[in-house]
Amino acid sequence: MEQMPYYLPPEEGWKKHFEGLIPILILILIAIVLVGKTTNLFCTVPGFTDIFCAKGMITVGLLGNFGEDTDTQIKANLFKAVLDADGAKFNIQQGKIWAAGLEFPQEAALAKYDVVIVAGNRDLTLAARQALGNYIANGGKVLLIGDAGVFDPKDNMIKGWTEGSFGDYSPIRLNIQGPISGKQLPSVTIADANMNYFDDTNPIVKYYAYQYQLNFSEVNRSECSTINTLDVFPLSGADIVGVLSNGDDSKSVPAIVEKKAGLFGNGDVVYFNFDPGCMRNAVIATMRYLAGKG
Repeated sequence: MEQMPYYLPPEEGWKKHFEGLIPILILILIAIVLVGKTTNLFCTVPGFTDIFCAKGMITVGLLGNFGEDTDTQIKANLFKAVLDADGAKFNIQQGKIWAAGLEFPQEAALAKYDVVIVAGNRDLTLAARQALGNYIANGGKVLLIGDAGVFDPKDNMIKGWTEGSFGDYSPIRLNIQGPISGKQLPSVTIADANMNYFDDTNPIVKYYAYQYQLNFSEVNRSECSTINTLDVFPLSGADIVGVLSNGDDSKSVPAIVEKKAGLFGNGDVVYFNFDPGCMRNAVIATMRYLAGKG
């Protein structure tokens, strides 16, 4: 007798319904990924932040003094507090760079960092500036804060960043009107400060700030309602990303200035004319932008 073909009985119950849901679940997962990759909708949702908002660890090297006892007009202690509090959230790892180690110079000490942040010390020797200059020339990224590195302890004539290798890549220059003595610098105090202008086309704003839901108009009112800045002007080739002004716009200064630099234009220097801890959002976006990791 010919054997009859064997047929499995149809699935019933939850298995039948689950199989029917599989295509729908796949479509939902694809939609979540597409929305997450193209918008910032999930950036603040627990469990989704690391997937959609922090794409890769970045390492920043801190060159200078970031405590309360700095010898600069712009202390950078608020920046350090932001880095300590929010660094892990945005996959930012920090390390200390000793200025004495750059005296040889040894730019290799800088090369292991995605971004080098210079703050908290006005004095920066020629050898240290040359090491930074070599680092930038080879594609290095530097975040320069306030009046850090504006003097050379071995040369009283140097006042600013336009002397030596690092100065060649500076995006700004001091607006000095006549001779200045000692450690006196041209400064501007901005009361009731606001970031009332920024360049929407600059990648710091266009891609990184929007991706992380970072509002560049934010100012930390409890610490920074009055902000000390330097009187500076941008050099040729620099891009003014943001301007700080007071409530009636009678005072304004370039606040965030960027200049592409290096032998092949792959180096980058961004200058903050205030403690970037006053604008947590701006500095987080800038660090990730400089590192090239969205």
